[in-house]
Amino acid sequence: MYNFFFYNFTDQTNHKHMSSNKEKKLNKSDVRIGIWKFVLSFIILSGVSFTCVFFFFKSYDIQREGIKKQADDYRELLTRSDLLRTHVDSILYRMDQLDINKVSNDIILRNYIMDNVQDAKNIMGKDSADNFKHYSILMKHIEPMLALKDQIVKTSYNEQIALRDLSECNGKIGVMNKELRVDPTRKFTGSKRRR
Repeated sequence: MYNFFFYNFTDQTNHKHMSSNKEKKLNKSDVRIGIWKFVLSFIILSGVSFTCVFFFFKSYDIQREGIKKQADDYRELLTRSDLLRTHVDSILYRMDQLDINKVSNDIILRNYIMDNVQDAKNIMGKDSADNFKHYSILMKHIEPMLALKDQIVKTSYNEQIALRDLSECNGKIGVMNKELRVDPTRKFTGSKRRR
């Protein structure tokens, strides 16, 4: 009986000891797996967080660069607009001078105007259709206006020549008429009678 209890007790003790060893092994394995899961989760979350922060600052830099470029383009456009306005004012002033014939040489003035028109076109560049549409239309109309003015000047010059020729012709006709009115038979040499 004593042996039975002793074996039974020993068997239970051995069984408890074996089960606790298994639990220790099982616990160590679970802990190890849990630690690896935690480490992997932490690495993944850290990677996702870092990626989000990186792309946030990257997009901020891209937006800032885009805004800076737009501001620079706008400033450059304003500068070109001011320069273009100066050129157009000069062109219009010279065309006024051409209209009222204030210069002695129209050809030089026309060439100067055309040079200014070409400079204005160069300033406008590729933006003429978008940003400087009104200036572009004006530049296109100036050349035909100058050609028309050239024709008017030539016509006026020819008219002045014709008027001068007509005046000279009228003067000659007047002299001839005056000479033809004189009666050659009334001409005589000798002293005039006193009345």
